Amino acid sequence: MSIATRVLGLLTGDEPNQPRLTWYGPDDERVELSGRVLANWVTKATNLLVEEGEVEPGTRVLLDVPVHWRAIVWGLATWCAGGELVLPPEDDFDDDDEDPFLDPYEPEEDDELDDDVPDDEDESVFVADDTPDEPDIAVTSRPTGAPSAGLVLVVALPALAMQVEEPIPSGAVDAAAALMSYGDDLGFVQEPAPTDAALSGPEVAGADGGPVTYGELADWCRQQTPASHRDEPQPRVLCCPGSHADLLAHAIAAWRAGGSLVLLGEDVAAERFDEIQSAERAGVRC
Repeated sequence: MSIATRVLGLLTGDEPNQPRLTWYGPDDERVELSGRVLANWVTKATNLLVEEGEVEPGTRVLLDVPVHWRAIVWGLATWCAGGELVLPPEDDFDDDDEDPFLDPYEPEEDDELDDDVPDDEDESVFVADDTPDEPDIAVTSRPTGAPSAGLVLVVALPALAMQVEEPIPSGAVDAAAALMSYGDDLGFVQEPAPTDAALSGPEVAGADGGPVTYGELADWCRQQTPASHRDEPQPRVLCCPGSHADLLAHAIAAWRAGGSLVLLGEDVAAERFDEIQSAERAGVRC
């Protein structure tokens, strides 16, 4: 059983109606999810990934969503399905950003390539060596400028959104609308092996320098938690993460300890942190 499916069991076990995730977003938005409701979101998303995208161990799923409670849902769903969650660069969330999964060498129409290049010259000289492999699936909140992938799932960030309001790319799926049609019970998922890749990205590395494996994931999450709070029982954690890696690690660590997460979005002013921490009775701050 993967760490994500174990976490689902914890969320729906004792006191499933207790808050497990509280989100503060733009315009004073506050969303509170109980363990049961959060697990239901993750279950539906997992079923969508498996049924629509055939996610299994080895499938690469790009999480192109800002630090947000929905990023947690799709991250956990990818792990429940046994896939590899791929994190993008943390500054890659402007609509005008170039897609990091496109060929970086696309000359303008008036560019003139040197016709004297020998025929036996390796054509790879025209392509950047560090071009990322295109993911199998991209979960994105950007209808405009969505990443390239075999399947693009577009999600909506507003709490009550039942569909994506903007036009989505041809062939993409409006995951906000589709999600509710998937089952509340977890369907068949292929269990990942301990050596299967679970998490990768520019700022993430496992023991061998490659992706974090499923066998490493629990310890990796714990190591991202401040040492003074790693053994805190049932912590209520106030978190304003600077990266997706921090976001996912703090959430997993808190829930494995029987606690809950108060997540602050990037639009929440720093001067409100103390007020929110006191109102939410969060004893741990990361």
